[in-house]
Amino acid sequence: MTSFMLYHHPLSVCSMKVRLALEEKGLAWSGRVIDIVQKQEQLEPWYLKLNPKGVIPTVEFRNGTTKVLTDSAHIIRAIASLSEGNALLPKDESDRPLMDQLIDLADDIDLHILSYARHPSMEKSEEILNERIQKTLLMSEKHPKLSANYVVCANRSEKTKKFRVDKQYIETVENNALEAIIFVEKQLQDNDFLLGNTYTVADVIWTVALSRFDLLGYSSWLDKNIFPRLASYYLRMQQRKSYTLAQVQSHWWSK
Repeated sequence: MTSFMLYHHPLSVCSMKVRLALEEKGLAWSGRVIDIVQKQEQLEPWYLKLNPKGVIPTVEFRNGTTKVLTDSAHIIRAIASLSEGNALLPKDESDRPLMDQLIDLADDIDLHILSYARHPSMEKSEEILNERIQKTLLMSEKHPKLSANYVVCANRSEKTKKFRVDKQYIETVENNALEAIIFVEKQLQDNDFLLGNTYTVADVIWTVALSRFDLLGYSSWLDKNIFPRLASYYLRMQQRKSYTLAQVQSHWWSK
């Protein structure tokens, strides 16, 4: 039996995807919350040794030996491929390409930048990024053996600062998201899930994406008068037990 140790944050989109995949799979897991806002724990040396890019989530798969995965897309597919637990892959192999297409459509939406761009307090958002960069530089001097890792972390934060106020980039992201939503609306038809009547990894990814749109105030994208199938689908996904257990967040919180 495989056990899982998940390093995550409640409001992280990628963390939500992994938590939801674990809950839908019906697998027990342990977790440690990584404070990426106040303490910036993702920049601590012990965590960088687990996840060299200093991002969340990270999962330790323990089954006799310990395997560490650090990319949420790889983590979710690894969870789905396990023989134990509920199936998260299509029964028909011919449906795999469509599932992959739906996953890619959601994953290609830069929810990270949108989250910082539409934070209810731009000052708070700026403060978080500045503190992150400052700590990155400080930790790089303190731990020179990890300096290359800290450069990657600093560059990522600088990129976030740049693009979150780039109106043209934000508009491009929003247009791409809207195109993906239109595709999903057509795909749903009268189905319960994205691939007919079978819940798959694609539903995991899109449930979290829709919850983030909800949090960011893209109400028209979830309007039952504009996208009736998508709105109904989102409501059904919210009513699933896994949605609550995985702590999928659709509202801002102070921490």
